[in-house]
Amino acid sequence: MRNLLHKSDELAYIKAQTDYLEKLAVHCDYAITLQTCLPTYAVSEATMDKRIELTRRSLFDFRLRFNRLMTGNGWRRNNNYLPIFLAAIEGTQNIYDKNRTLHIHIAVGNLHPAATQELITDGIRQLWMATEIGTEDIMVDRLTKDTEVRWIKYISKESGAGNWQCIDYVNTQVPQKILEKINN
Repeated sequence: MRNLLHKSDELAYIKAQTDYLEKLAVHCDYAITLQTCLPTYAVSEATMDKRIELTRRSLFDFRLRFNRLMTGNGWRRNNNYLPIFLAAIEGTQNIYDKNRTLHIHIAVGNLHPAATQELITDGIRQLWMATEIGTEDIMVDRLTKDTEVRWIKYISKESGAGNWQCIDYVNTQVPQKILEKINN
């Protein structure tokens, strides 16, 4: 997608985005990376736009199934159970690596205390592989105190390199109780 903002507006947007994401980051418990089967080397802008849209649709399906895995139907009945889900789609500006694919970095939180890393990893792998573009190449790491903000900075790093739209706000979800905390 073409960048239609002036440089000063883009910098203000990136700063506001960074501030917002850092406030949410402290509520996140896991760092996730999902690889797609969509190559990015020397791809035309039109093709890349189609691949990004396919990635967003697959991520939407994945996110809904992830919610169900983590809460059953609890997230539908009570917004307090809704997992935090912050995603960035990366790899759109690849001009150097023929083996690179689009990939997604995610920060999640507000998970049930009984959700172990093993359960989360196995569930995510199955859910992601069931999408049209998912591969078994995933990574799930526990975020510890003070690593959450570093992870958020890492997943939004392409913003500073010209891809300021890398954060997928279509698939971002945050429970109301956490939004109220960060806005007060």
